[in-house]
Amino acid sequence: MIQSDKGAEPPDSKDKKDDELSTVTNPENGISQILRLVLQELNLFYSRDVNGVCLLYDLLHSPWLQALLKVYDCLQEFKGKKLIPATPHAQALSYEALLSAHDTVAQKDFEPLLPPLPDNIPESEEAMRIVCLVKNQQPLGATIKRHEMTGDILVARVIHGGLAERSGLLYAGDKLVEVNGVSVEGLDPEQVIRILAMSRGTIIFKVVPVSDPPVNSQKMVYVRAMTEYWPQEDPAIPCMDAGLPFQKGDILQIVDQNDALWWQARKISDLGTCAGLIPSNHLLKRKQREFWWSQPYQPHNHLKST
Repeated sequence: MIQSDKGAEPPDSKDKKDDELSTVTNPENGISQILRLVLQELNLFYSRDVNGVCLLYDLLHSPWLQALLKVYDCLQEFKGKKLIPATPHAQALSYEALLSAHDTVAQKDFEPLLPPLPDNIPESEEAMRIVCLVKNQQPLGATIKRHEMTGDILVARVIHGGLAERSGLLYAGDKLVEVNGVSVEGLDPEQVIRILAMSRGTIIFKVVPVSDPPVNSQKMVYVRAMTEYWPQEDPAIPCMDAGLPFQKGDILQIVDQNDALWWQARKISDLGTCAGLIPSNHLLKRKQREFWWSQPYQPHNHLKST
């Protein structure tokens, strides 16, 4: 907390006022300068672990908020300028470019060229769906599993923010029939994963859609991690590459709790990234109990008072 004394001004008060005046008139300062002052003030309380200060400090330090404030300052600076076209034809050229961009978006010329659908689709496969996804060096954002009874390869979960989730074409429970023309019948999930890893560019799935696609109506929840978690050290995680490591004190955004054992979350500092798998609250407590019971018994030596 900043304290001020009443009475006469200190000798350097004039210098401080001059500094404040230059801070206000400097076009590079503004709301970003206010944020920096707030962060400096929070720094004093951060080491004391004051309740709520860590959360506010992480929020104000997040890259997306910093970028948003910079954009705001740039817009305010641009708003005060009266710009004129560099040449008499600049205004006409900008209008022509706007119309060209509109036509490109309207005709969807920006979309990648997809291969034609196969012609040899039997009529009995009307219930199947052909899904084309453009990978573009991005993770697919979905995990698969084998059905215990039928042996079918199913989509186990769709990761929030991933390529599959953004496409809106794959759902948890969909049955995979083919991947890029290769039948997955009788294959293990690891073999299907290798086929997906070797695929480049466009991936074509032939799936039998689930009858009732799951709907995630849960609200997002923010929690603070009270322990650390490393997916590489957890043999029980369904997909190690999809795991989200976190440390004690990290603020997590829980985006999906449909699975009783594995939730989907992401760090508040990386909200623009794909979510990852973390153990649910129930599973994490069970892991802690198993860890405690596995520790060797260490008897305590009590001193008898005389």
